[in-house]
Amino acid sequence: MKNVGSSCQGPTFIILSQNGQGIARGVVLVGKWDDSLISRVQQANEIVDVVSEYLSLDKRGKEYVGLCPFHSDHRPSMYVTPVKQIFKCFACGAGGDVIKFVQMKENLSFAQAIERLAGRAGIALPTYRPERRGGDETCQNTLSAAELAKINAWAMKHWAGNLWDPSKGAAARQYLAQRNITEQTARTWGLGLALDKWDDLIAIAQQNNISQDTLVAAGLAVRRDNSPGCYDKFRNRLMFPIADVTGRVAGFGGRTLGQDPAKYMNSPATALFDKSQLLYGLRQGRQDIVKAGRAVVVEGYTDVLMAHQHGLPTVIAALGTSLTAEHAKVLRRYGDRIVLVFDSDVAGRAAAGRAMEVCLTGKVDVRLAFVPDGKDPCDYLVEAGREAFEAVIDAAEDVLSFKWNQLAEQLDGQDSLPKRTEAVQQFLRTVAATIQAGQVDSLALAVLIGRLSALLKTPKSRIDDQLRQLLKHKPASLRTTDEPQDSGERQHARDDAARREILEVLLQEPELYASVFGQISVDDFGDRGPLREIAAAALPCLDAGDEVEPARLLRQIETTDAASLLSEMTAATAPKGTGRRRLEDSLAVLEQLRRRARIDAHKEHLTDEATDVLQSIHEHLKQQKGNLRCGGLQ
Repeated sequence: MKNVGSSCQGPTFIILSQNGQGIARGVVLVGKWDDSLISRVQQANEIVDVVSEYLSLDKRGKEYVGLCPFHSDHRPSMYVTPVKQIFKCFACGAGGDVIKFVQMKENLSFAQAIERLAGRAGIALPTYRPERRGGDETCQNTLSAAELAKINAWAMKHWAGNLWDPSKGAAARQYLAQRNITEQTARTWGLGLALDKWDDLIAIAQQNNISQDTLVAAGLAVRRDNSPGCYDKFRNRLMFPIADVTGRVAGFGGRTLGQDPAKYMNSPATALFDKSQLLYGLRQGRQDIVKAGRAVVVEGYTDVLMAHQHGLPTVIAALGTSLTAEHAKVLRRYGDRIVLVFDSDVAGRAAAGRAMEVCLTGKVDVRLAFVPDGKDPCDYLVEAGREAFEAVIDAAEDVLSFKWNQLAEQLDGQDSLPKRTEAVQQFLRTVAATIQAGQVDSLALAVLIGRLSALLKTPKSRIDDQLRQLLKHKPASLRTTDEPQDSGERQHARDDAARREILEVLLQEPELYASVFGQISVDDFGDRGPLREIAAAALPCLDAGDEVEPARLLRQIETTDAASLLSEMTAATAPKGTGRRRLEDSLAVLEQLRRRARIDAHKEHLTDEATDVLQSIHEHLKQQKGNLRCGGLQ
């Protein structure tokens, strides 16, 4: 493997040279599949056939047109081009290849979309085995995702058989009846029963020629410490299968039916099961979440079951853990808002505060709702009904209202100055986080600062100064609407426009690349983002003299944002013959950007004393400018 300049430094792809010549001819997705396999999946799924499975298309010349599913489309604005195997909506900008269409329509990751399309075409993907970390020989990741899904589906079927066995499952069914979970709900969600035995699953596995090593690797059995053999991991538990968004059984949650102090137990981490990313009920409710633009997150499996049983399909749950940054990232693909539902007791409010911070960090619009009387959502739905629970959700507080009420409670009757100061600082940190997440406009911020000033009997300017220190710089949301844009932001916009122009010209007129060969690299297109992703796919092709076909580039691009931007750039039109001038102008802006970066790098290494000296020289030159005796400084 050889690196080809900076074009192979992206975090997602590595470039392989062929024949040892150091020329990039293929792109391989790190830890997954090579470009030839992705191309095979792409070509085996004709885009018109796939898109037609989701919406009606009408032939119009050489293209097909239909209502775009990615926005409220009333006049057909999405075009599908069979020759190029791409789609493009000229209203909302969505675009890409067949993989990106499935990604966007099904809200899947890049890898999940490939798996879905490979299954559709009957293409077997090679086994993916993650590397073991730290030399841990007991690592669970010894089975592929496909193998894990298969063994988990088998275990789910066996446990479901136990639950519906007239004698074996009687006590578990009685528990479900006590929780008001219907048989239809239990069967629909695939609930099961792990018997109160040490070897129930192991014995059945032996009869089916499934080894104990396989059960251990899947997290279904545990090795004995001081003697050979294994025992069932889940015993005397009501089993909740946890599916990923593609429908595979990724793992299980088990609720004890006895006196085990561990009330709930989850599968261990595997290549398929990661509780920091999976959400219970997302598979079942994802389409409804997309329609509503909102996900409702509760704490327990039975809360989700009862909500869906009452006709509330947008309710989902984390897997016995707090909401994580990865959860927030996943949910952003489905809706713009998350409503977090907690018990109204002290523990519930503490958990709400933690989850709220995670959502703000992930720049998700978050609301907080609390079930009255300290009840959990399952019991509240049974007692109060659907309408009362919907009222709880509709009354959810925004972050600042929640934190404001919390601050008022903390300051009420609190005489300790350090504690009052810490409470205010914590509140301001939340305000700063909401600003950075883009969840507060300038007017609402001004009102909030005024209220805080009145509460603390402190000048607004002091509060504003504290916020600016927390933010380090002045973001757009902290400005008033009539305040001019910051010069740094304007410069950043110009830089991005130049980067885009360079890529757009080279994609439309690749023959011009020879004139800039060696002058640009992937690093010139930022640390991350759509432009860098497009550059990481396009520049190696240009280096190798290969065609920059959209279909080829799109199978090397993971994010739908980058795919839509690429579609927009390849569809853009400009007067013929202007490419070279546009390229030269944009390269000049890029060179200024590089120069500024070099200056900033030097500044970081300057001591305070050296900086003061340079500043003094600068001020002296400004004073002397125009003085005829200063040697021509005009």
